[in-house]
Order: sequence, then C-alpha cells, then structure tokens
Amino acid sequence: MLKKGCSNTKKAIVRTVLAAALCLILCFFVFSGCTERQRKGLKHFKSDIIGLKRRVTLYDCNGKPIRQWQGRFKIEIQGSYLSFIDDKGKEIKLSGTIIVEEL
Repeated sequence: MLKKGCSNTKKAIVRTVLAAALCLILCFFVFSGCTERQRKGLKHFKSDIIGLKRRVTLYDCNGKPIRQWQGRFKIEIQGSYLSFIDDKGKEIKLSGTIIVEEL
C-alpha cells in the first residue's frame, strides 16, 4: 500500500513540475513576441510601480533651457501641465515647453 501512495505522490510532483515548466515556456514566448502595444503597457506598468529614469527639461520661449530635473519618477499629465515628484520628495508642476527623455 505504501509503495502505491508514494508512486502517486511522485507522479503528482512530476506533473506539477512539468506544468510549471510549461507555464514558464509559454510566458517566455508570450513576452518575447510582444506587440508594441503590449511592450508599451509593460513600460507604463513599470513606470507606475518604480518610475523610470528620466530627464525633464523646461525651456523658455526662445528655446533656452530654464531648468532640468533628472531622476527616477513617474510623470502625470493633468490638463495643461505636467506633474511629478522629484528625488527630494517635492511635487513639481510644469507648464510650457517641456521635453521628457527616458535615460
């Protein structure tokens, strides 16, 4: 009786390991063949969770830089202005000519 129970337990473990391996393989193929929309969605998800390394530059009307911020933060567009929290914990709200670069 014990041998039969052990055999069933081994089969269950093997099935679980095979199912996990199959899931990992499927995930690899799904994520390696992502469409542009899926990659963009993953990038937004990453930005929401930990932020992205970015450089934000504010320009005057003549095209000269006024101020620049660099760090890992999430940017939100709210109406006619851009908002983010810098590395010092201050909320920055900008309006005007702004360029955001991902580093």
